[in-house]
Amino acid sequence: DDQAGYYLIGYRPDEATFNPITGRRTFHKLAIKLKRPGLNARTRKGFFGISGEKIIPPPTTRAGQLNAALTSPFGANGVRVRLSSFFVNHEKTGSYIRSVLFIDGHDLTFAKQPDGSQKAVIDVLAYAFGDNGQPLESDSRTYTLTLRNGAEEVINNGITYTIDVPVKKPGAYQFRIALRDSASERVGSASQFIEAPDLKKNRLALSGIAATAFLPNAPANPARDAEASLAVRRFHTGMNLDYAHWIYNAKLDKTTNQPRLTAQIKLISDGREVFKGSVRPISVGKQTDFKRLAHAGRIYLGNNLAPGEYILQVIVTDELAKGSQRAATQWIDFELVK
Repeated sequence: DDQAGYYLIGYRPDEATFNPITGRRTFHKLAIKLKRPGLNARTRKGFFGISGEKIIPPPTTRAGQLNAALTSPFGANGVRVRLSSFFVNHEKTGSYIRSVLFIDGHDLTFAKQPDGSQKAVIDVLAYAFGDNGQPLESDSRTYTLTLRNGAEEVINNGITYTIDVPVKKPGAYQFRIALRDSASERVGSASQFIEAPDLKKNRLALSGIAATAFLPNAPANPARDAEASLAVRRFHTGMNLDYAHWIYNAKLDKTTNQPRLTAQIKLISDGREVFKGSVRPISVGKQTDFKRLAHAGRIYLGNNLAPGEYILQVIVTDELAKGSQRAATQWIDFELVK
């Protein structure tokens, strides 16, 4: 919660502050005073009159550049990226965080090859940090992207990359990913908070929600379809929004040996509920793994919805469970444009 929102305040000292002779010796104090009572501000107490780059030079190695971007509280934007991460559990692979990364193709350096194809090399470093700030899981890889036919279209519409990082323990995670264009050494980064439920407690839980959208009866449009993808989620009014997720640990009726689940969806914008769907029973069809039930739905994004930031919330209720274990909720955000 503490990291979910913050303000960044800029301050430009006089040029004399950074005196090359006295800068290292002079400590300049800083203080922030708040007019509203009941608030606290945390800030540096001051600074010496010398730039951080002169004290600690920026990293020049592949590992150093990726780690610097990964550990910085602010996102690097040398390569523009969008990140969508989801908790998922499968019987064979266990629990993991699946992350879909959307990369702006214009920020990558593609070199033309003798056979006419275009090639770019990217380095990817991903970490899952626990609630104590310590890294728990990681993944580091180098990829070569080779584009042959329609290379310009791929670059213009962006590139999607998927990475899975195992999760061995339940709890709150911050998933961070840094990507480096090997040729230009430009770096981009993104992060997202993920809650991994404890499925061993046999309580109702939901995976992350995957959401995409499309215009009914409309011809394919690569640029528009890329915006409406799982990673970007920039939808247009008039689209159908499709969502899907997993339901874990549903109780079974002792007579029918079947679950009794219901689902309800809501749309929230600016803290207000703008749409509330009816409570509907969930049909499990021919699924046999009741510990992991797939559920999907669709909602029409009508022209009456104003452009802006939205949250799609899914509420699943287990009618066979008791007390606080009866309901589980999950949400995903998206942007709506005309």
